[in-house]
Amino acid sequence: MVQLTLRLTAASGRAHELVEALHALTRHTRRQGGCFGAHIAADVDEANAFWYWEDWEDHEALEEEMRTERFSQLLALMETSAQPPVMEFRVIAETRGLEYVSAVREAAESREQ
Repeated sequence: MVQLTLRLTAASGRAHELVEALHALTRHTRRQGGCFGAHIAADVDEANAFWYWEDWEDHEALEEEMRTERFSQLLALMETSAQPPVMEFRVIAETRGLEYVSAVREAAESREQ
């Protein structure tokens, strides 16, 4: 899986516009082949800052999306950020759940005994 993450900061008084634009992008992105999801979250440490991320099946799916008009809209939205935007691509090889926490804790307990 490949994850695109983006941090944007809205200009003062323009947070609602930024969120609406991001929502429009998420609705379109979620319908694309190879996309597992698109999400928006507010940054609790900084007013008017938002995180946007997309989860893609693989590099090919993401790279295909990078050539679309929708991605051009995302790049244009980055230009409106009040602070320099931060975009990252993360390659995720494995995802674990609570069973991982249990296994680690049990292993630690076994070593302590």
